[in-house]
This record gives sequence, C-alpha cells and structure tokens, in this order.
Amino acid sequence: MADTHPATGEPLDRRARTSKSESNVVSLGRPDRSLIADPSPLTLARLIEGEIIPRLLMAHRDGTDPDVIPMTTGVIAQAELERFSRMVMTSDLAALTEHVDLLTRRGVGMETIYFDLLSPAAKRLGEMWEADDCAFTDVTIGLCRLQQLVYEFADRMHVEAGGGDGRTALFALTPGDHHSFGLVLVVEYFRRAGWRTVCMPDATARDLRDAVRGEWFDLVGFSMADERWLDTLGPVIADVRTASMNEDVRVIVGGRAFEVDPARVVLVGADETAGDARQAVRVAEALFQRRQSVA
Repeated sequence: MADTHPATGEPLDRRARTSKSESNVVSLGRPDRSLIADPSPLTLARLIEGEIIPRLLMAHRDGTDPDVIPMTTGVIAQAELERFSRMVMTSDLAALTEHVDLLTRRGVGMETIYFDLLSPAAKRLGEMWEADDCAFTDVTIGLCRLQQLVYEFADRMHVEAGGGDGRTALFALTPGDHHSFGLVLVVEYFRRAGWRTVCMPDATARDLRDAVRGEWFDLVGFSMADERWLDTLGPVIADVRTASMNEDVRVIVGGRAFEVDPARVVLVGADETAGDARQAVRVAEALFQRRQSVA
C-alpha cells in the first residue's frame, strides 16, 4: 500500500507538477519518512516551515513580485535594503530585532547583516535626507535604532581574534561631523578583535589633545562623512601626534569622505585609511606588524 500524506490521506507518490500554464502550482517532493511515521502537529509544522513555505516563496518570486527572497538565501537584496532603511525610521526596536532574527533564520550571517544591511542602511538614510525624502528627525531616529541593533546583536558577531594584545585605540568623529554610526561599528569590531577601545564621538580638538596627553593610545582613529571638515582634520591629527604620550602613535581615518578619495589620507596626515570596520582592523594590525618587523 502506498504511503499517504499525514494531513490529506492522499498517496505521496502523486507529485504536483509545475507547467507554464500552472505557474502557481508548487512541486513538492517526498517528505521525510519521520514525518510520515508521526503525523503530529509538530511534525506537520516542520514540514510546512521547512518545505512548503520556502517553495511557495520561490514560486512567488518567479511570479509577479521580484522582491520576495527565499528563506534559504543568505544575501541582502537591494529591494530589501531599501525597505529596511525606511523601516528603521518608523519601527520600534522590538520589531527591528524580530526582523533581523528572521534574516538570521533565513541563513544570513551576522557579518552580512552588519556590513550589507545595517551599514548601507545608515548611508541610505543620509542619501534620503540629502534628497529631501525624509526629515532630519527621521534620520536621527533611524540611526539611533541602527546603533541599538549593533549592540543588540554584538554577542553573535564572530570576529577573528587579531593582534590587539591589549593595545588601546581611541576613536572619534572629526570635530564638526555628526555621522557617528560608522564609528559605532568600528569600535565594536575592534573591541571584539581584542583591542581596548575608547570612543569619543562628541570630542572637540581640545578634548582629544587632553585625552592622548593623559593616557597611552597605540592607535587613534577618525571617522568623517562630510568632506567639508577636511581642513579641520589635518590640524587635529597634527595636534594629536604632538600631544600624544605615545610618540609613535598610529592614526587611521575612514568614512565616506575617504571612500570617495582615499588619497585624502595623505592630505590630513594620517597613516592609513579603511573602507569599513573589517578592513580597519586588518589595516591596524598591518601597521603594527610593519613596525615590529622594522624594529
């Protein structure tokens, strides 16, 4: 006697076929025999979640809605980034956390979420504001939510231990700049890579000078989104080097202003630049490895 479906009683070897004239029909394979042997609500739920829903999503994506992404996809689509960028301005933290949890269950890694969703969403908020597509208060709320998400999921982020070895890094925005989300990611990434980190997003030039004069820092990092502050950053870096307790302090810079033109690193007197937090850790490690090899 042929096996029957635990819910319908129909023979399991009767498989649905999808043709061009039946684009809404989903082809189902033979369920796991453990599901057949135990037709309980729990096993039926597993069948629906693990087999039917992903296939329905795939079929729907091939139909009229190209934005639907299958549950097994571990990437962030552009349409999904656009929706999420608007979502962070209107949804509370609980809803956003649930959304990110759904992405992780779909197979999206936390590093992908950090660098292909949260970070681009922050940039997208800035672009929407510049295009007068949203209010400054909306952007402020959105950036606040993004920072909360970084901290909410920080314990899930796996960062390979670098050569931090207890080294201390000071991170700050260029005085006058206010785009701090990228700085939050950098600080968190360095911390998880083994560095002791100090973050001063609202520091003035004098605050930074006092900080490096009173405490040893191996590395100082500056973030700058708005290139209008380029003329400000050069003197600040020069002051930091002069006042630093560490005469051989290293300085790295990052942010949109340097993504547009990496050559600006020389203009402001820094040692290196990095495109994102992952690269910043690697760049910092390379700086100290070179110093050790020279010594």
